[in-house]
Amino acid sequence: MNKKDFVCGIDGGGTKTTVLCSDLQGQEIARRTIGAFNLNSIGEDAFRNILCEIVLFLQETGNCRALCIGAAGVNNTGMNEIVSEVFSAAGIPFKLTGDQNIAHTGALGGKEGIALIAGTGSVCFGKSADGRTAMAGGWGHLLGDEGSGYALGRDALRAAARLFDGYGEPTILKSLIEAEYGLDTPEKIVTYVYSNDKSAVAAISRIVDEAASENDPVAVRIIMDNAKQLVSQVFAVSKRLGLKKCDVALLGGLLSNPTSLRAQFVRLLHEANPMLKCTEPLHSAAEGAVIEALSLI
Repeated sequence: MNKKDFVCGIDGGGTKTTVLCSDLQGQEIARRTIGAFNLNSIGEDAFRNILCEIVLFLQETGNCRALCIGAAGVNNTGMNEIVSEVFSAAGIPFKLTGDQNIAHTGALGGKEGIALIAGTGSVCFGKSADGRTAMAGGWGHLLGDEGSGYALGRDALRAAARLFDGYGEPTILKSLIEAEYGLDTPEKIVTYVYSNDKSAVAAISRIVDEAASENDPVAVRIIMDNAKQLVSQVFAVSKRLGLKKCDVALLGGLLSNPTSLRAQFVRLLHEANPMLKCTEPLHSAAEGAVIEALSLI
């Protein structure tokens, strides 16, 4: 019996990976969630195992006509080589692209516009109707990630550290951080920041939101400064692509939820240019990868 033709989109995340299969009309036929799609964090052997698990799933599903994989770190030569080796050996045509690309395609249904993502990290990515792309941000937490959970958490911890040093501005952030995380000494703050990954710092963004809702001036300023930087990124992308009027899809936990950062960003963007309209995403990143896969056949 002939196997059914289908396409597959993969949203490869740092903690989990979504594998979504659809028929050639774009209707979902199968889905699976597996482990992290990150060569650097899980190592080559585990990464190969993830790919082999995907291959087996696709072979069980039918005849995969095209596969689109969206993930971080796609410029990693090692990742490209391993992905190419595994899927070429399985006879599965594939495309490997950045996770911001499939997020954009999903959020805007493959149309032109801008996707602004603010979660643990942040990035602004845009596409024009003629296929040109531009990106602002995405430099990682050491160089950028403005408007991200990491940036908000870092700024809150910095404010607390300055109070410990005796020259910081009064803020309830310090007491909230002490109560929630037990970081009541400089030594504990240093250990927390430098013994954990960036998600631990990003988790403190919730405290910034809480303090801002109570009109703490330092927290409000942190929110405003980061919101302004996100607006600047949107303007930079829209200018490079000549998008004077377009949708701006809001993605990531800090923008898809009713946070103070989202409220200030939406307000500032509308005041600066009401033709750049904030919208909710139409589809998920995995669905965006499916759309990309369908374009390959």
